[in-house]
Amino acid sequence: MEWLRWSLIFLSILAGTGAVASKPLEIQAMTWNIWHGGREDGESVGPKRVVEVMKQSRADLIAMQETYGSGELISQALGFNFLLRATNVSIHSRFPILEDISVHEPFKCVGAIVELPNRSKLAFYSIWLPYSGEIWEEGTRKNDLVSLLAACKSSEPDLRAIRDGIEARLSKYPGIPVIIAGDFNSMSNLDYSAVAIDQYKVIVDWPTSNVLPESGYRDSYREVNPVVNRQKDRTWTPRFPKQEQDRIDFIYYRGGELSPMASEVIDTLEEGFPSDHAAVVTRFEFNHLVKKPRELTMRVASYNIRHCAGMDDVLNPFRTLKAIRKLDADIIGLQEVDHSVNRSGKMNQPHWLGEQLNMHAAFGDFMPYDGGHYGMAILSRYPIRKVTPFRLPEGNEPRIALIAEVNLPNDENILVVNVHFDWVDDDKFRFAQASALTEFLKSQPLPFILLGDFNDGPESRTLALFRSIAKEADKPHDNSFTFSAAQPEKEIDFLFAAPANRWDLGSTQVVDERIASDHRPIIANFKLRTSK
Repeated sequence: MEWLRWSLIFLSILAGTGAVASKPLEIQAMTWNIWHGGREDGESVGPKRVVEVMKQSRADLIAMQETYGSGELISQALGFNFLLRATNVSIHSRFPILEDISVHEPFKCVGAIVELPNRSKLAFYSIWLPYSGEIWEEGTRKNDLVSLLAACKSSEPDLRAIRDGIEARLSKYPGIPVIIAGDFNSMSNLDYSAVAIDQYKVIVDWPTSNVLPESGYRDSYREVNPVVNRQKDRTWTPRFPKQEQDRIDFIYYRGGELSPMASEVIDTLEEGFPSDHAAVVTRFEFNHLVKKPRELTMRVASYNIRHCAGMDDVLNPFRTLKAIRKLDADIIGLQEVDHSVNRSGKMNQPHWLGEQLNMHAAFGDFMPYDGGHYGMAILSRYPIRKVTPFRLPEGNEPRIALIAEVNLPNDENILVVNVHFDWVDDDKFRFAQASALTEFLKSQPLPFILLGDFNDGPESRTLALFRSIAKEADKPHDNSFTFSAAQPEKEIDFLFAAPANRWDLGSTQVVDERIASDHRPIIANFKLRTSK
């Protein structure tokens, strides 16, 4: 029984270091600009309301902005540890604060190493970024890119300086999980997207929103709330509903031990909400024993949905939804998608499908069409970091390749590339489009999935071109035709992935769906192996 004694000793040692736990640790992180120290509703009643919101949120770590003299009072009422830098930004922590790791200007950034109950360490930052112009007050906004980008211009250089300072400051803590939370005074490209243009009226790739994701950080709120809803998501401003309502407060995180499980905006209190900013709270699961998988399997599908009009020419989005849901795919490329087009009842099809399936959605339009936009969509169970409509050479109609950078659960990023090439018999336009896309794909470093309606057969030079740079998911010889759905006679829909040495591709199944569209959907299992 000597082995049993040593096993028990070993387990007790691990338990003492926090390496054994009955379940992963849960952490509630909050960011909140409390508005002039929370005193807008009174010197004493305001901060008390701030405390009440924080208590109701059950936050463990709080990134506060506009602390302005109320920090110690609030921290004492919570029974938390407190770290203040200058007058603006502060940290309130249920856990011990081990070290001040602040960087950049004192007014804009404060950081701390905190010790979690399992004795693991986490870096937590509270930040505040400036803005250059007023575009939120009633009547001040013009929905043109120049004025919008100019108003939020000053937030980007400050965030880059903060990010770079954090990278240098944490060099002695390699691999430590990091949360950066605060008032960014800029919006997100994940909100101002083509999918949500009916809500925001303009597509904006906000430079500030790219700074942290470039270094592997993820927007925790959008990750667990994939459907854009401007009113539900907004943090500016619950006190002034006539102003422009925007999401400008964020909780970003990095580190494989952290997984966001839920995230919400808090903007109400029975006695009266005390701030002009809503608070954001994310519940993280922290498991320091987790190991990133060496390989990740995902179900990948492509489907030309014919703007939700079936072989019977009846517009029926619920029938299309049912067909897509049956695929049970993690990543889906959709072709022939309408956004606010008259023929499809002005429905925002990519947003609606994403909402119904609770998936992240991207949309790219080929051209204006019948009062709206006609193009393609990508749906993903995994967060989408960035969307690029890659313009292809002109054909009989304008064409793009819709490219989404997707964050996988193992912290890798891949590109999902959706295509719908020119359709006429003469392949010169189609081949020119394929050639332009091939050159782009050869020049970029990320693993990619290529899928869609290629409008060309397996023996064509178009398909040969893609086989020269990527691996194809083969179809069964006796079930390879995808068009038309009722009596398929052509194979024109395909799935690829590259680089070949990173992917194992299962055979492609052509799904026997005969009515929802004029194409049949295709689906396969893709396994991505780690690069290390």
